[in-house]
Amino acid sequence: MNHFIIDKTSPIPYYYQIEEWLRGLIASGQLKPGDMLTDEITLAGQLGVSRMTMRHALNHLANEGLLTRQRGRGTFVAPPRSQVPFVRDQIRSMTEEMAAEGHALRSRVLAQALLPASAEMVRELGLPVGDQVILIRRLRSTEGVPLAIENAHHPYRRFPELLTRDLTDRSIYEILEQEYNTRPTEAADTIVAGTATREEAALLEIEEGAPVMRYKRISRDANGGPLEYTTAIIRADRYQFVIRYRKPME
Repeated sequence: MNHFIIDKTSPIPYYYQIEEWLRGLIASGQLKPGDMLTDEITLAGQLGVSRMTMRHALNHLANEGLLTRQRGRGTFVAPPRSQVPFVRDQIRSMTEEMAAEGHALRSRVLAQALLPASAEMVRELGLPVGDQVILIRRLRSTEGVPLAIENAHHPYRRFPELLTRDLTDRSIYEILEQEYNTRPTEAADTIVAGTATREEAALLEIEEGAPVMRYKRISRDANGGPLEYTTAIIRADRYQFVIRYRKPME
């Protein structure tokens, strides 16, 4: 790490000057993925700022995905974020989206159960009150790193075999197309920012309270029939959504 001096006459906050300095070192390759930074207290002393100011800068860069902070170990330069692309001229599953970019998405089934449809599922999917749905809860990973916890709900009366099918490393959309001759043609996706609970953090291998993206998809088939009510908790430090809009050929 090259020598850096805080400009204490500048109106730019100290923490932001530190962030820009570290961003520059990462962008130039002077700090590489996996490199460990000098500890927080020592860095603060070297730069002549409070520990709180230094922590603010490091936490901000960690929230942006440039650093990872590991309790008991230290602060490290994070690997570059992988892109999760969404092309908006068709509706694809997460498995299909990642495969299109050359990434294999692995799936570990955490739960596969029959549940009564919640009031929100009844409303959003137009299901009869009292209908049942199949919950398929999976941990999705790519390149050995957890990406998301996915909770997919599908109407049991339409897709009963999903309750007992081995869905390890399988695309549910692929099964729906091959075995039921259907797939989503209409979907509404919602993405909001959030923080990881203790359980979510353990599965995603991040700190409790770390930033995550909370994703929801409600989809229907070509006849308006309900297909899915899916939610996912996605790591925000290693992945970013890139939405590409493509005009269909006329």
